[in-house]
Amino acid sequence: MAKRPANTLIVVADGSRARFLRVEADKLVSAGLSDLVSPRSRLRARALASDSPGRGFSSARGGARHALEPQEDYHQLEKHRFMAIVAATLGAANANREFDELILVAPRRSLGELRELLSAAVRRRVREEVPKDLTNEPVTRLRQRLAPVLGPRLAAPERLRAR
Repeated sequence: MAKRPANTLIVVADGSRARFLRVEADKLVSAGLSDLVSPRSRLRARALASDSPGRGFSSARGGARHALEPQEDYHQLEKHRFMAIVAATLGAANANREFDELILVAPRRSLGELRELLSAAVRRRVREEVPKDLTNEPVTRLRQRLAPVLGPRLAAPERLRAR
């Protein structure tokens, strides 16, 4: 009995957007999971904070007041929250057996955060990690960029190889 090919889910993400793709008939198609977008990650820091930073007194200048720097980087907090949503989505998809193996494509920092947030069950399904930001690539270009990772299942057509 021939072994069936693995059902591979490809996640292309960054701190504010995630796309879920599958290989079907030598092309990449949407995996059926809805793409995720976090518009808050793209806002300015002042729009993310509830109010302006507090003010402090300087004892060296006779009581001059200065704005205090915020303790948190609000963009990083939003990106972390978004990666937690991606990890939860992958956990639910894994529980529903929607994939056998997983390929994660994200910038290094986002990839590291996602790796920490994934459950042990999902981490066991990760076949490959690609530390690149490919979220803005069209599907045809993604296909070319991921062909070395996916191997013979995603061989490029003749007209693309000629370039």
